[in-house]
Amino acid sequence: MDDVHEGERFDAAARLALIEDQQRLVRRAVGVDARLLYGVWGLTWLAGFGLAAATGGREPLLSVPDALPGAVLAVLLTGAGLTTLLHSVRVGRGLSGPGARTAVLYGWSWVLGFLALTAVNTAVVTTATGPAVADLLWPASSGLFVGVMYLFGGTLWREPAQFGLGAWLLLTTAGGALLGPPALLWVMSLGGGGAFLAVAARYALRRGRAA
Repeated sequence: MDDVHEGERFDAAARLALIEDQQRLVRRAVGVDARLLYGVWGLTWLAGFGLAAATGGREPLLSVPDALPGAVLAVLLTGAGLTTLLHSVRVGRGLSGPGARTAVLYGWSWVLGFLALTAVNTAVVTTATGPAVADLLWPASSGLFVGVMYLFGGTLWREPAQFGLGAWLLLTTAGGALLGPPALLWVMSLGGGGAFLAVAARYALRRGRAA
């Protein structure tokens, strides 16, 4: 009789382990890969704003064509936004019901927000006088938009780390804006990009322990 009960307990444990393995596989197949998204945005901020900071100011650390830093930053931000959109769409395909729609709509929010931001900033810069307006407006508005989106995402997905990152981005962007360029760019590159990469590393470690 004891052997029978022992066998039943073993079978139950084996079934539970199998279920947990399947759940992990499903989460990896349809879940949001936080390492990818935070890593992409971290590298974008670190490299994009870092290059702009190193080539700006009265005594730039690097000498490059004037249009290059802005073009590189625009390409990186566009790539990060598209990565977020495509990943959200992929996640949405693995879900059903309201969760699928939420993932897709959140991804499109990034794209539409950046398009609107670009249009508004372009209109402001073309009607304003002096390059200082553009040097402050573009990075500051981008930082505020991304910070708000992460606050929204953290609330939507109930992710404290994402919400905290959004709050940090808003604070650092606002503080850097008060300092003005190129200090703002250094704050966003090191403070913002570093925060993104730190959160990506946190999720990578957590995922490694769960594997």
